[in-house]
Amino acid sequence: MIQTIFKNIISDTVLKLVVAIFLILEIFKPMNVKDIDLSTIMILFNLMLIISLVKRANILAYISNSIINQVQTTRQITAYITITSFVLSMFVTNDVAIITLVPLYILIAKQLRLPIVYPTVLITISANLGSAFTPIGNPQNVFLVEFYHISLKTFLTNSFPLLIMGILSLLGLIMFSKNETLKKTSTDIITVNPMYIAVIAGLFVLVLLSQFGLFSVWIDTLITIIVVELFSPKSIADVDYSLLLSFVFFFLIVGMLSRIDIVVTMIHQFTGSSIHTYMTAMLTSQVISNVPSAVLLSKFSADFASIYYGVSIGGLGTLVASLANLLAYKQVSINAPHVSGKFFKQFTFVNLLLLLILSLLKIILI
Repeated sequence: MIQTIFKNIISDTVLKLVVAIFLILEIFKPMNVKDIDLSTIMILFNLMLIISLVKRANILAYISNSIINQVQTTRQITAYITITSFVLSMFVTNDVAIITLVPLYILIAKQLRLPIVYPTVLITISANLGSAFTPIGNPQNVFLVEFYHISLKTFLTNSFPLLIMGILSLLGLIMFSKNETLKKTSTDIITVNPMYIAVIAGLFVLVLLSQFGLFSVWIDTLITIIVVELFSPKSIADVDYSLLLSFVFFFLIVGMLSRIDIVVTMIHQFTGSSIHTYMTAMLTSQVISNVPSAVLLSKFSADFASIYYGVSIGGLGTLVASLANLLAYKQVSINAPHVSGKFFKQFTFVNLLLLLILSLLKIILI
């Protein structure tokens, strides 16, 4: 198990890039371990353990197969898979929703000769938009809630308008998908152990309580590890440790940047008002991804809402705007390499268009 974990860590491209940036910055500014937000790292670790249980319990596959058995047209299957991605990402994160649903849809699409590109683009967009609604939907939400000590009520008050915008956007995008009669296909019979569901639900409650300061994150971690060891020991190896290490280096890199005078001056100039903070968060997400953007800007602004909207909407747009986008492209490249180029073009067009529309709506309405 340790060998598998180590192999996954050293082969991760994103981690290699982050470490390279860290080493370059170390030349100019020394690191400070106090920049690492341990609470956020531990909450992410607990979520990853819980998600590994979800995957091994076949819950996502069970839900997906149940939906597939109900559809009759290609548009219906696109709608169902998109909505599934939207809802699941709220609880199992956008990354897991994409890793699970994109290859599953591609497999079905190959069997039934369905379009691959547009539906997978919608799966990715819906995962990003859906995950923005809950405090555990994506890493940047976990960090922002922990950093600003936001209550659940405050978070949901801010995220609800984005939820409505996301639903309306997806309904519009689904209408552009093909609508042809779907040939029936048989799916494997998948069963889910009710005990697993109860245990997983309990662990989700504990991680939420710890995130909002109502329960010790360290006790939550201990309980989660013990439960995982009892129910599914192999799930420990499923955790994306390279991603956790990437977040550790994100914190260190942002800490270094925040002590470079020219960077401090520039960011202060672009975070003087709510609209400037929002635009800065959204635009920096397009270049350095929304998680590092959230970590960086939080050091210079107390405006949670503007940063939250900026990095949430900023997850749309370029392929690097969100780690989930890169994961989707990777899944398409692995499972349907012949359409990866077309996916990139259509993904970029639809995402940039939606980024523009939602950005304007946010400025006008919220």
